[in-house]
Order: sequence, then structure tokens, then C-alpha cells
Amino acid sequence: MSDDQMKMPKFSEIEYKRPSVEQFRECAMSTRLKLMAARDADVVENSIMTFQREMSAFDTAFTICMIRHDLDTADSFWNEEMDFFDENYPVISDLSAGVYAALLHSEIRDELEERFGAMIFRKTQNQRDIVSSEVLEDLAEESSLENDYSQILSEADIVFKGRHQTLSTMTPYLESTDREVRKKAHKAVSDYYAGQKEKFDEIYDNMVRIRTKIAKKLGFSDFVELGYKRMERYDYNPQKVKEFRDNVVKYIVPITSEIRRLQKKRLDLDKLFYYDLPCLFVNGNPKPIIPKEEYFSVGSEMFGKMFDKRPSFFQVLGEHDFMDLFSRQNKATGGYCASLLDYGIPYIMMNANRTADDVATMVHESGHAYAALRSIDSSQFIECLSPTLEACEIHSTAMEYLTYPYMEMFFGEQADSYRQQHMTLAILFLPYGCLVDEFQHVVYGNPDMTPQERHTAWRELEKKYQPDIDYDGDPFFEPGGAWMKKEHIFTSPFYYIDYCLAQVCALQIWSISRKNKKKAMTIYEHLCAAGGTKTLIDLVESAGLESPFSLDVMKKLAYQVCDYLDL
Repeated sequence: MSDDQMKMPKFSEIEYKRPSVEQFRECAMSTRLKLMAARDADVVENSIMTFQREMSAFDTAFTICMIRHDLDTADSFWNEEMDFFDENYPVISDLSAGVYAALLHSEIRDELEERFGAMIFRKTQNQRDIVSSEVLEDLAEESSLENDYSQILSEADIVFKGRHQTLSTMTPYLESTDREVRKKAHKAVSDYYAGQKEKFDEIYDNMVRIRTKIAKKLGFSDFVELGYKRMERYDYNPQKVKEFRDNVVKYIVPITSEIRRLQKKRLDLDKLFYYDLPCLFVNGNPKPIIPKEEYFSVGSEMFGKMFDKRPSFFQVLGEHDFMDLFSRQNKATGGYCASLLDYGIPYIMMNANRTADDVATMVHESGHAYAALRSIDSSQFIECLSPTLEACEIHSTAMEYLTYPYMEMFFGEQADSYRQQHMTLAILFLPYGCLVDEFQHVVYGNPDMTPQERHTAWRELEKKYQPDIDYDGDPFFEPGGAWMKKEHIFTSPFYYIDYCLAQVCALQIWSISRKNKKKAMTIYEHLCAAGGTKTLIDLVESAGLESPFSLDVMKKLAYQVCDYLDL
């Protein structure tokens, strides 16, 4: 073990201390005054680095709190600490924006841009546009509503087959080869969401109201404009995204219809209902042949082989408790990778449930973790260590494809079935991701819609992007309730299209890897090491990829995927 690994703390041993907002305020005010008066680049750099350390400490405390809260959402201590951050993070953001505003107006700005690079100035201007002191209470309310939704999901308790299940542990039943089991499982999930419908409608109604209010206060015409600013979309706009969605409808949706036609034939069904969709193969979807307790050891070995380095980054993270892989009661749903900035260490959180998605998710979040480690020295500014979010998703999604050659380690003789399923789901996802995105454009472009009108709008968009869904008269899904299952719609507005853009970039890497694995890995390393020093389009082009908005790329990938899946 290297000296760095010996010094690396265990996550369970890291001390948490609630940060002081007053201490942060004092540092911010002091730094701002120094920057306003500074005429020397060295003075500016020293001042801003002092403030960076304060920023890093606050963000690290928040990340520790968020992770420990998500590992046990029933713990009252971490619930109270999350309330503290909900209330105070907007204040921190406002103070930070004030500090960086002094950079924008510096008399030596040209010299500073030469020294620091242009990206921090772009981000600074963007931060000035999306935060101000007059919306701090509104931002705190927005954050509280997001947590309300996530808390309800984490507490989900579905009694199925005589056992208490979470939303995550229901997944194997939703994919069952036994149609009756699938149907009953989907009905149980539908009943759960139907029971939460009024709460979720109220929460989302309030979210739309408060987000629109924030946008208006900040001078935007609607939350769509503000949402794009929050997502740091520096080199594309809603029109460009609409063109992307239109291309998906034209070139990808017909492929998904063919996938569903063949699925119905494989399953020997007269009609394919919504509860049949997750079961892609007549003998069942591929499942890992190893027990979930071996995910860590096999993952460690796989990444060791892939990067020809042992112990692998994954192994080191796991041995120091920087991951929690398994689903359980009162654990937050979903999965993510979050970095503890003070330590330069990422943390992987997910909910394994003994399905193929366990492996895809583990690899996906490991892609984020690897990129976080590779970009640690890409910038002196913590704001520029990670790229914009759609570029972050290239790191994770591309990792899913780059690990294809190693899937025998998890699936044995079913590895080919896993690869076929994974690619199939990737293509099925593109229209769904666009559906989620257009729904949000409709909602925030028409903020006075009633809950019922939103449900109707979703159902109409489903018919456009997922024309093969038949809900068999389900009383929750048929009227347009399925959007309530997508956490991003509530907690991360306008994020979801990022997965689609990243998918197109990642598929380009997959295409290259089939002919030249070394070249694909070089591109991947370039993307990860660049951190947040470039905008999306600049980043992908600098790595030798084409823009995800390219019509030619969409056509070419559609053809290659059809060939790969024998469609």
C-alpha cells in the first residue's frame, strides 16, 4: 500500500462538525475587500485560495452530512443537519457570488484570465445571474420541498409476497419471467404511487410556483431560462435541445418500436402491456452469477485489469468505506457519486437489488469516481474540477461501455445477454430522457397548469416518445402518472436531457472501442483529466468526438446500434 493510501481516512472515521455560517461570512467579506483593492495578481491568487479553502470545508461538511443522512433517512440528527444546509446553502451561494463578482470587475481582469483561465469567469458570471440576496428564502423553500419528496420515497414500504419491500427491492419482481408476478408487482408499485399522488402533486405544484417566482425575481421570463443557467449550458440553448429531441423522435423512436415488436415475439405474447416491458428475454433478464457480497471484490479485480493498476481505485475506495452498495429500509433511493473536496475522495452510493442494473449502476458511479480522481489537479478552483453535468455523465456512461469486455466476470455465460440488454435499454432510454425533458419545458413554460393538466400533458408526450406503452387501464399510469416516479423531475430540473447528450457521446466512444480499444481509452482519459476547464462542445471536440447535436452522428449511431442488436 502506498503512503497516500496509508494516510487515507476511512469514511466512517471522518469527524463531522457543523460549519459556521458566520465564519464563512467573515472570510467572504474579507476576501471581497482584498480583491476589490488588489492591483497585483499574486495578491488576488493568495486571497482567492484562502476563500477556496473555506468553500471546500463548507462543501465537504455538507457532503458528509448528505451521505450519512441518505444512508439512514430515519436518523433525526442528520435530518436536522440537512435542514441547516437547506436553510443556509443559499446564503453561502450568495456570499460566494459576491466574492467572485470582485474578480469580474477587477482592474487587472485580463491578467487574471490569463493566469486562471476563462472558465472561472464564465462560471462567476453565471453564478451572479442565478443567485441574489432577494431569493435566498425562496431557494431554501425550494430545497426543503426537494427533500420532502426524497424523504417520502426513502420511506416507501410496499408489502409484497408477505414481505416489506422498498422501491428498489421491488425491481426483481417487476422483471420476473412469471407474467402474473410482474403484473402484481407493477400493480403494487402503481398503488404505492397512487397513494402518494396528492402529496406529490402538492409538492410539485409548490415547486413550480417557487421556481417560477425565483426566476421572475431574477429577471428571467420563466424558469426555463433560469433552469438552463443553473445547468450551466454555455454553448447550446432550448432550440438546440428541441432539435436534438426531434432527431430522437425521427431516428430512435422507430428503433424502439422494432425492439418492442421483437420483444413481444420473443415472449410469445398477443399484446405487450406496460408490466411486460422490463422483461426482455423469455428466460428472464441476465442476473449477476455472483452474490452481491462479491460485487466489491469482483469490481476491484475488473478495474485493476481495465486500468492495469492494482490495487484499483475502486478497491482503495471500498477498503476505506467510501461506498455503500446495498439496498435496505430507510436508505435513500437511487445512486450517486459525491466528492469530499477537503480529502479529494469520491463516495459511491447505490441500491443493489440482485438485478443486472446493479452492475450497470456500480460501473456508472465508478465512472464518476474515476473522473473525480483524475481531475483533482485540473484546476486550482474547486468550481472547475468537474465539468458541466452533461459532460460528467459522459464519464459515467462511457465507463458502462468500456467495461463490456469484462462482463463475463459478473455474468458468466450470460455476458452477451447482458451486453444486448444494456445496449437495448440505452436506446430505449433516449426517447424517455427526451420525454422527461420536454415535459419540463411544457410545465415551466406554462406554470399555471393544474395538476390534472400536467398529468394529461405527460400522457400525450408519452404517446409521442413511447408509442408502444399500453397501460392496460391502470388507474394511476393511464391518466399520466408515470412522471411522478422520476426523482429528477422534482429534485434536478432540466438535468435529464444531460443523460441523453452524454449517451450519444458515450456511444461514440463505444463505437471507437470496437475497433481500437487503446484509442477509446485515450479519449476517455482526456475527458476525465480535463475536469471542468472547458464547455461541453469544446470538451468533446478536444477529445476527438463529434457534437451530440450532430444529425450525422445520430444517424450513424442509429445504424451501428441496429447492426449490433441485429434489428
